[in-house]
Order: sequence, then structure tokens, then C-alpha cells
Amino acid sequence: MNISKLTYNSIKKSFFAFEHSEKESNPILIGIEVEQKKDELDIVQQFIADHPDQLSKHCKTSAKAHLVITDSNILSKEVHNIGTNQEILAEAYPNLDVNDFYYQILKTSSKSFVAICRKQYVDSLISTYKKATIQVTNVDLGNLKAASLAPYFKDTNVSTHSATIEINTNEISSIRPNKNNVEDYKIDTIRIPSSYTLPFACILDLVSDQTLVSGNIEDKNAQLQQVYKETSFFKKTLHYGVGFLLLSLLVNFFVFNNQYKKWQTLQEEEQVYTTQKETIKKQQSIVNTKEAIVQSIITTGFSKSSYYIDHIIQSQPETVILSSFAYQPIAKTIRSNKPIVIKENILLITGNSSDKVAFTAWIDTIENIDFVQTTTINYGADKKKTAAFEIAIELVHDTEK
Repeated sequence: MNISKLTYNSIKKSFFAFEHSEKESNPILIGIEVEQKKDELDIVQQFIADHPDQLSKHCKTSAKAHLVITDSNILSKEVHNIGTNQEILAEAYPNLDVNDFYYQILKTSSKSFVAICRKQYVDSLISTYKKATIQVTNVDLGNLKAASLAPYFKDTNVSTHSATIEINTNEISSIRPNKNNVEDYKIDTIRIPSSYTLPFACILDLVSDQTLVSGNIEDKNAQLQQVYKETSFFKKTLHYGVGFLLLSLLVNFFVFNNQYKKWQTLQEEEQVYTTQKETIKKQQSIVNTKEAIVQSIITTGFSKSSYYIDHIIQSQPETVILSSFAYQPIAKTIRSNKPIVIKENILLITGNSSDKVAFTAWIDTIENIDFVQTTTINYGADKKKTAAFEIAIELVHDTEK
């Protein structure tokens, strides 16, 4: 349905409207959902219920809705007065206490239509719909909002669920109770049964902003709309706030997780480095110990071995040839992770002798040297009458160079 007077809206919006009426003295709720996109209206669904609790299957949670009341609690009158609202009310309902009643007035060129209802009843209905998660933001009384259909029906009659409305020269000329006549109407491209014309007219009046009806109930409508805006703002703020909080927590989680993994990696690397450092320290300690021993052997051996060689070689016969002269020789083969063991205060001499008598005399000379304590000799002979020998000399402990 394309309507030239429709307020332009580029975003698709849905509107709900309910006529709270009666059928055979039983409550009936006639609902309609209309969708607006740009300057077009389309009917999405039409439904009937017996109680607001049944509307949840047709409406989304906390749906914004327009409520028009046409049951027996609404009193309506037609007066030939188009003055002020106070003058019209005084003629229609003398002594009416506006503190207890909501009223609406539709003025035409020659008369006015008045609809009233007790505030207590309207407020209770609003609460009932609210309990059914329907957020009422506008309330209308009687069939006055059917005036928004006048430009589309010209000079004809239009039926709603509760009334038959006569239209002349684009305005309502009379409103009479409906005798349960059900008809189908076509408004532009929309086909609509007469039972749903009044809720549709309320939505049409809302989006086209015709403002043909006035009354003190508009104060209530303004209050309802403000409550809806505040509630909607709070829900959106809460929604975005929770979303932002969750996003922040998610980002923090990923950042923390990333930093925690880095920390774990650094901890593992530190543990490896610490282990390696301890191992290196142990190896360095072993090396230092061995180095000290070797250095001690080298230093001590060099100084004393020269002294010993001088004394022993002086008496060496010409028939003796030396192969080695070791001061404090190594007792065992050097192995990794094993301490170096030496034969302390020992001189080990090896070589060959071709004259046993001269060798024996040389041994006697060695044994008489003051730094020699004992000698151990291994002497053997080969086919050429030469003998390999090994002399182990135990030195006196307090020997000085």
C-alpha cells in the first residue's frame, strides 16, 4: 500500500495494534501487524485472541503496541458542537469529572464525536497487557481513529468490528453500532476484512501523523511513550554494556592467554638455562680441579724432576740408555668424569741395559742417594743380550730440591 501522506522511513519497521472489544458479552482481542518500508505499508499478520496472554505466539517479546478500546466500558456520544474540548464535554457529559475519566474528541466541520472511559479501567488494561509482555505506547477510545480511513473510502460506509461508520466528503458523519456485518475492503493494494479496519486505522493514523483526535488521554500516551523510550534505552544500554563487557573479557582473555604462554616459555627457557648453568658450573669446577692438579704436577714435577735427573744421570753408566723419566706418574688412565690419580713421591725410570754388572752398580749408587727411600726393579733380557728395565724409586717425603 503506497500512501502519499505516509511519513517516510527508510528502515523497515513493524507496528502492532489491538482492538480490545466484545463479542456476545465475551472479551475479544483483534490484532494486526503492519510493516512499513519507506512509504509503503503491508499487512504481515491478522489474528484474534480471547486474552492478552495468548498474544505471545503472535508478537515478539516486549512488542510495542497500539491499543484501541471498544468494549462496553466505552461511552460514546455525538454532539453538534465544534467549540473547545471543555464546551463539547460539557454538552455531551455534564458534570463529568475529568480526573476520573479519559476522553477523546473527533471534530468534523459540523459536529463532534466524544468517547470516554474510566481511567482505572484503562490503566488496568495497560497493566494486563504489560504482564503479557506487550508494551502499550498508545491508547485510543471508541472508533474515532477510523477517521484516518476517510480519504480512501470517500462517500460510503465502513464497518469495523464494533461499529458502522458513514463517511461523507472525506469525514465521518455518523458512528453506529455494528450489526455483525463482515465485509472485505481494498485499500490501494491491501485487502483487509472489516474486523481489522479499526486497528489498521490506528496504525495508519500513527504513521501518517494526521492528528485528527484530541483529548486528555494524549497525556497518558505521552507518558507511555516516555516509559517505553526509557525502558528501550535501558535495555539497549544494558545489551551493549554486556556485549562490551564480554568483548573486553574476551580480549583480556586472549591477551592474558598470549602473555601467559610467553611467560611459560620464558619460565621453561629460564629452567633450561638454570640447568645448563648448574651443569656448566659443575663441569667448570671439575676442570678447575683437574687443571690445578695438572698445574701442580707440572710446576712441582718440573722443578724437582730436574734435581732428581741431575743426581741420577751423573751416575748413569754408558751401557744404560734411558727411555723415560717420570716424576709422580699417573696411576690410572685418564677418563672423563673420573679424578686424575698420581703416584705421589715416585720416580719411574725405564730404559735398556747391555751390561748387568754395570746396571747393578748403578742401582747401588741410586739407593745411596739421600732422597731415595726404596727402589723396585724389573729387569729382563732379550736375545741380543740387552735388557729392558723399569725402576720405581720411592722418594723421601721431606725431600727438598
